[in-house]
Amino acid sequence: MCIVFIYNGVNDVESEYSLILISNRDEHFNRPAQCMSPWIDDCTVYGGKDLEPGCEGGTWLAVAPIRKKLGLLLNLPGVKKENAKSRGRIVSDYVRSEMGMTDYVECIHDYSMQCNEFVFLSVEIGNLTPKIKTYSNATDEVNQWTDTYLGFSNSLPNRPLKKVEAGKKYLKDICSRLNKTKDKSQLIDELIYLLKNNERHLPDNQLESRQPNLYKELSSIFVHIPKGKYGTRAHTIMLLSKSGHIDLIEISMRSPIDDENPYWERSEFQIDLL
Repeated sequence: MCIVFIYNGVNDVESEYSLILISNRDEHFNRPAQCMSPWIDDCTVYGGKDLEPGCEGGTWLAVAPIRKKLGLLLNLPGVKKENAKSRGRIVSDYVRSEMGMTDYVECIHDYSMQCNEFVFLSVEIGNLTPKIKTYSNATDEVNQWTDTYLGFSNSLPNRPLKKVEAGKKYLKDICSRLNKTKDKSQLIDELIYLLKNNERHLPDNQLESRQPNLYKELSSIFVHIPKGKYGTRAHTIMLLSKSGHIDLIEISMRSPIDDENPYWERSEFQIDLL
């Protein structure tokens, strides 16, 4: 399970931010991964990398400021396909390409249909107004989103989980109060607090039907399942000011992960869009 929330502030005249994106990565603690950093094979891309054998160096989230785009992947629980292709490759190939999201999805259509089900989120920041789009191979549909507050998790975009709806409300409260760059430190602190929120949002019939054995544990924004050695192991925050400055932050558990006493390390990158 993973989750992402977005504030699209371009039409908010009071705000000095055009985009705020925050995300949790939920994964097995023993799955090897590289923390967010510029990629060795393309230093213009910032992101983590999945080091699990067979995953082809894919990623769950990456940002390419020089190409003015972000890609993020959310898995959909369901039937596993035999010899399924790597979903993480979809994000890594996208952020290194020059294509917009719609053209890219058309290009990888055959490949995506060989993957287990997913939701692919793209944010294009090349214009004054960010273009926020999703694609799912479960429905084979591309949708563009213009709402000020958005949230997506491990369900179809138009069928949000209860915790997604709750997180959007939390985000609205934060961004309506802390929308000036002079308040950035407090803004980041409150966004982290949101991402660490372990309140359960039940009942959620959709989550219960899809995850009958773990729906309670998965109903919170921050997930922790000790018996499965699984849970939220990375937080990502991206702030894009209307002046074109990006603050990119990842807070992740240092490997090897001791889930009883994890050590969280923080990486920060300052980028100006050209």
